[in-house]
Amino acid sequence: MKIVMAAAECVPFAKTGGLADVIGALPAKLAEYGHEVTVMMPKYGGIAEGFTAGFTLLAEIAVSFSGEQKTCAVFQYQKDQVRYLFLGNEEYYGGPEIYSQQDDGERFGFFNAAVLSVMQALELEADIIHVHDWHAAMIPFLLKEDTRFNQIGRKAKTILTIHNLQFQGKFSKALFENSFGLKESGFDEGAIDWNGDYNMLKTGILYADKITTVSPSYRDEILTAEYGEGLETVLQQRKDDLTGILNGLDTELYNPATDLSIEMEFDHTSVEGKAVNKRAAQTQMGLPVKGDVPFAVMISRLAGQKGIDVLEECLPRLLAVNEMQFILLGSGEEKSENFFRGLAEKFPRKVAAYIGFDENLAHQLYAGADIFLMPSHFEPCGLSQLISMRYGTVPVVNRTGGLKDTVTEYDVHTKTGNGFLSDFKQGSLFGDAIERALALYPEPDHWGAIKQNGMNADYSWKPSAESYEELYKELAER
Repeated sequence: MKIVMAAAECVPFAKTGGLADVIGALPAKLAEYGHEVTVMMPKYGGIAEGFTAGFTLLAEIAVSFSGEQKTCAVFQYQKDQVRYLFLGNEEYYGGPEIYSQQDDGERFGFFNAAVLSVMQALELEADIIHVHDWHAAMIPFLLKEDTRFNQIGRKAKTILTIHNLQFQGKFSKALFENSFGLKESGFDEGAIDWNGDYNMLKTGILYADKITTVSPSYRDEILTAEYGEGLETVLQQRKDDLTGILNGLDTELYNPATDLSIEMEFDHTSVEGKAVNKRAAQTQMGLPVKGDVPFAVMISRLAGQKGIDVLEECLPRLLAVNEMQFILLGSGEEKSENFFRGLAEKFPRKVAAYIGFDENLAHQLYAGADIFLMPSHFEPCGLSQLISMRYGTVPVVNRTGGLKDTVTEYDVHTKTGNGFLSDFKQGSLFGDAIERALALYPEPDHWGAIKQNGMNADYSWKPSAESYEELYKELAER
């Protein structure tokens, strides 16, 4: 099949979160299966020169947008049997930022129009147009409502993947009218309208042929008022076309046996390498080198979703009464950053905080830690728990979304399970789950079993890609 994907970010070119990891891995796996895959994304000024030096200018086309003919330069790059098309416009993407937070409604509105305009100009055929999150969610709408793109729309079927329902692309009605010049097309009838404004993700949900989420449990959760972010009734209208497909992991990028950014490579047959990496992580972060002390880490955006409030409640107490260490790698809300800074000051021999992000340090922490903390209030899929298990680090998570789909409670009787879970909805506390992990850490028989259970599982994109492939075929045959 001929598949076109449209997204705002993609590893290794531009990344702020898990969306980029998905777009970096899924197309390559689909191409392995013989499909012709093209990925389209903006050409940001921040893309490294090491990549842009290999870009080839294919064309410069005019995109009708916001009442003008705006130039879109189309650059091509080939990698892993996937063709990448970067859509350049200095006004919108000349700067280094992926998201500007000021004119993103216009920036990504242009991206939606540009994707289809480029497909038309280059005569790029597609059986499936797979769009990701709100940044590309107007494409299914434009295919059906803008007569310029009817020829593409007659053949191509559309899929919208929701990576995080919290981010919806809500903007003014005036911006919609100015951007697309389709003043009467569905707005007042309700398809576009969202409390008098317009909502790009809602529009995509109503217009896409199929909708997916990044885990089966998140699919079920967003149909409820608790997780639906106000769109639960819209999603309920489309629930028969809503599927949950669990994200995979780039098992080449995250492979402790070949990872050159860690102190010592290892695998499930040579887990003694974790001890070397533990010492390296402790040394790098200025903590005492203690091989027999449980060492926990958290690598995360510091946002309300991620459960920082939960750690504020339990972590100071646990550190005070247990011989343990903790390292934070992440940045975000100032209040949360200050909490972790304060924790490091209060427990200087037990806690270290790196405010910011460092990819190599992240890999070293995954490789060296004993325990990974992930107290998310909701988590569409989550990749950190998958990475941690691949590196022999035991996850402690809250039972929600993709965490519920990938982490199971360890059973001391059967030696099954790969982590420890709280359940906020059932009153099960995250601190209690951490304490269960700490209690088993001194027992090598059990701790070794938990690590092996995590390391031996298949977290690759193979089962996920096969599920998408099946969905594509179902749509293409309609």
